[in-house]
Amino acid sequence: MFIKEVNFYRSVTLDSQDVFFEKKKEIVFVWRSNVGKSSLMNTIFWKKDLVRTSSKPWKTREANLFVVNNKYYFTDLPWYWFAKLWKDLKEGLDSLISWYLEERKHNIKYVVILVDSRLWTQEKDLEMYKYLLEFDLPVLIVLSKIDKLSNNEVSKSLASTSKVFFGQKIIPVSSSTKDWIHELEKELKLVLS
Repeated sequence: MFIKEVNFYRSVTLDSQDVFFEKKKEIVFVWRSNVGKSSLMNTIFWKKDLVRTSSKPWKTREANLFVVNNKYYFTDLPWYWFAKLWKDLKEGLDSLISWYLEERKHNIKYVVILVDSRLWTQEKDLEMYKYLLEFDLPVLIVLSKIDKLSNNEVSKSLASTSKVFFGQKIIPVSSSTKDWIHELEKELKLVLS
């Protein structure tokens, strides 16, 4: 098991006055609403509820940092789009994402974009991907919730996602059944070594 110890470190907002980051290597998770981000992070942390799960995605309004193995940050950024989000809050969260990526770009080893395998790639997923490329950040695509699909449907979703994110590493996973979780852990370990 790659992750032996993980602890919540702190939450950061645009209003944080005392932001101080050690130069730890970092994995950042970005996500659209309802893709299973909290469940996935808890699964790779081998914790039941360290990362809060909510049916209301707008509850994540800050960057939440976790220290892994006393060596790395794993960061949960706010969701980047939600249809019912009121304008001021959306702009604030988008600003936080931009600021955070700019501040930490030299330490970030992967930005993990979660894509719901049942819905395939959405327009906002692609927009986020293009936005990350402007920062010249390494991207890993994780197809979530594959346990909800048949093997044939997973193959189709993976093929479609591969066309959209041509050349990017894509790992399909299930937080419920733990399918492919070890492959994801290996990839994260590799990029952090």
